[in-house]
Amino acid sequence: MIATTVFSAVAAGFIAQLVDGSLGMGFGTITMTFLLGLGIAPAAASASVNVATIATSAVSAASHAKLRNVHWPTTLRLGIPGAVGGFAGAWALASLTRLDAATPVTSAILIALGGAIVWRFAYGKGTGTGPVRTGFAAPTGLVGGFLAAVGGGGWGPVTMPITLSTSRLEPHRVVGSVSTAQLFASSAAVLGFWLAVPHTLTVVWPLVVGMAVGGMAAAPLAAWLTRRIPTAKLGSTIGMLVVALNLRTLLGNFSLPWPVVTLLYLALAAVWAAALVGPSRAAARAREAEPERVAPEAQQA
Repeated sequence: MIATTVFSAVAAGFIAQLVDGSLGMGFGTITMTFLLGLGIAPAAASASVNVATIATSAVSAASHAKLRNVHWPTTLRLGIPGAVGGFAGAWALASLTRLDAATPVTSAILIALGGAIVWRFAYGKGTGTGPVRTGFAAPTGLVGGFLAAVGGGGWGPVTMPITLSTSRLEPHRVVGSVSTAQLFASSAAVLGFWLAVPHTLTVVWPLVVGMAVGGMAAAPLAAWLTRRIPTAKLGSTIGMLVVALNLRTLLGNFSLPWPVVTLLYLALAAVWAAALVGPSRAAARAREAEPERVAPEAQQA
């Protein structure tokens, strides 16, 4: 029984890091859901996720850095405030104060932001041009670190869409920068948990080790995938994942029947499929139009 549970933790860590390392989010959400499903208390589950994230983030950071996916100024301006937010979030969760009042509003805002990202990369101009902007990085990291400590899975869904929308970085560099900065936030969150409740908080070590092993195995592959996925498709997929993760959080505040929830996710899958096809069609139209522009010049020559 224990061996099966640990193996499940390895699988959960591998899948979660494959998603997180290639799209910049998902490790905390997937592994937190896994632990809560086993009946583990939220504080212990969040601490366990953040401990596992330290190991997976370290390997992920090294992999992204080797592949030149990291923009270090953005990473530091996300990571240092993220550490402050992670430490504060750990203390807040340990004190058992009510922290979920603003969750529906936050989720709705991020869903809208995710939708805008999908539209931009599927049908718009992508990342835009001009120098890289880091002005939003500090407050983004602060909020992302706090939510990651409180909920175990808030770092990527907050930092990815905002950074992708404001920084002008290519999607693969946003993924690498956000993933690397997560190491700061998770380390500070674990420190906060251990200082806040040193005698009562229990980290579920067998599951932590399992999730960490699975995540570390997936990290190099995920970093490689980030470089291989076309920019438009990567940006669109990140936007759809933002929508899906926050839609799950938002729907948790309402008692909707399962057929309605199923239809919503089927509709979301259909939109995602259309978003993936959109960039390909746009590129095909551009290639078809190219000979029409060259032909008159050739005739004049």
